[in-house]
Amino acid sequence: MLAEIATMGTVFTLSIGEGDQIDGGWDRMVDRATDELGRLDRVFSTYRDDSEVSRLRRGERGVESSEVEEVVALCELARELSDGYFDPWAVPGGFDPSGLVKGWATERILQMLIDAGAAEAVVNGGGDIAIHSSEPINVGIRHPFVADRLCAVVKCNTAVATSGLYERGCHVINPAGGELGAFAATIVGAPLYLADALATAVIAGGDRVLEQIGYAGEFHGLLITFDGMLHALPGTVFSPEEI
Repeated sequence: MLAEIATMGTVFTLSIGEGDQIDGGWDRMVDRATDELGRLDRVFSTYRDDSEVSRLRRGERGVESSEVEEVVALCELARELSDGYFDPWAVPGGFDPSGLVKGWATERILQMLIDAGAAEAVVNGGGDIAIHSSEPINVGIRHPFVADRLCAVVKCNTAVATSGLYERGCHVINPAGGELGAFAATIVGAPLYLADALATAVIAGGDRVLEQIGYAGEFHGLLITFDGMLHALPGTVFSPEEI
């Protein structure tokens, strides 16, 4: 079964294995996921003046829920692990957790599916993919320059996060100053929220950040340069397509 939910500025796709039985039924599950994602958007959106994050950006104190406090702590962790190349506090306008919170929300929806009885499930939140599967599945990586084409296929049964400039233009800054380091990046490994943040960091810092991620050993990944070259970390299981 498959469902799409448009929210948080993107589309979330939910799917479960054939024959999986969901407590309360699939339609009810989709309604619950829609409600949860809508609620999270009202908390974390930087485009809603009344969201908790927008109030935090305006300097209002004492408004943070436990969820916002959790995401702030995770952003601090991601900033440390990326050597500062993922820095939600460096963007214009103040704290913006968008580079992490979409992956975090995607994992929450996957856990809802698992808790409801799904034996096999995938949630794709606008390129941030959380997977619950006994065997690795093929995940296509969008071609950065040609619509409706893939540039690589990775195998994974945990999480895959892709960040890229694409047609939306530049939504990433280099906190260290200077030019961005990559046009697109994919990080493979769990947790998804951290893979999401690290993919953003690789866009900012390029090969330097990708290599640092490789040294840590918990994630694999690849990047695509502005001139179309694909650089992958050793151990990344993927099948390259023609760029």
